[in-house]
Amino acid sequence: MALKKTIFFIGIFHLIILQSFSQEIDEDLPFDAVIESEMGGKRMKFYGNTRFNFNQAHFSNWISGGESSLTFLYGLDYNFNYSDRNGLVWDNNLLLSLGMTSISGSKFLKKADDRIEIGSLLGKQINQFWNYSGLLNFKTQLLPGYRFYKQEGIEVRDKISQIFSPAILQAGLGWYFKRSDDFWLNLSPLSARLIIVSKKYTRPLEIGKKYFGVDPNKRSKFFFGASFNGFYKNEIMKNIIWENKYSIYVNYLEKTKNIDFDWNTNLRFKVNSKISGNLVLHLLYDDDLLGKLQVRELMGLGINVDL
Repeated sequence: MALKKTIFFIGIFHLIILQSFSQEIDEDLPFDAVIESEMGGKRMKFYGNTRFNFNQAHFSNWISGGESSLTFLYGLDYNFNYSDRNGLVWDNNLLLSLGMTSISGSKFLKKADDRIEIGSLLGKQINQFWNYSGLLNFKTQLLPGYRFYKQEGIEVRDKISQIFSPAILQAGLGWYFKRSDDFWLNLSPLSARLIIVSKKYTRPLEIGKKYFGVDPNKRSKFFFGASFNGFYKNEIMKNIIWENKYSIYVNYLEKTKNIDFDWNTNLRFKVNSKISGNLVLHLLYDDDLLGKLQVRELMGLGINVDL
């Protein structure tokens, strides 16, 4: 597993470097011209996307079997960017994804998706594309998470997580490369990370057990390492847009051979100005949260609103 993660990290990092240096940097371009070109003459820019997706399946007297289900997915991804003529760059992102599924025969609604992420990056321009940077990122969930199982033939559930439990807060210093709104990369060789949980989940833990990496009777766990974050968007063919968000974290303090990564890729298929489909593949590995590769895949047809 360590070898596979190392190869994955090297491949992603190599791709990032190739993308970063595939275009020459104009060192002589003044900062005011940079701001004019990047922001279209604006000091502030707000843009994003809202998505509503529905998936439905119904079976009645179907001899080969099947379970009726209804899934609702809501997502938003909005950005607020600010620049000034002194070379200050401030980019912010709000990501929210929430989904519920109703399955016939089950008395509980079950999650299809649940996450909220807020990112803020403050930079000071070095040249047209590169900036000194400070990064702040926060992740958590909105709704309670449950473990479902049957007891004497009856479906029951146990609450295992909730909003702010866990929550991940990360801050870093480094360099920020931004060619456009469709491609950017942040390198933070000095990055602090904090996992926060409710003590009610760690209090009953046995010695040697952990809750999302946090020890018994503790509320948090601190990490210090390096992080690599980025975004890439491209129209790979007409009406098909490929979006990628990725982050990699290496811990200096312990388990330095383990590389945590989070890669979220989304293919958006445009039918017309309002109707579109999307395919989401989310791969996540965090040795402290679970220690196994987490995979999430969603596909749906719905309504998109671009601003």
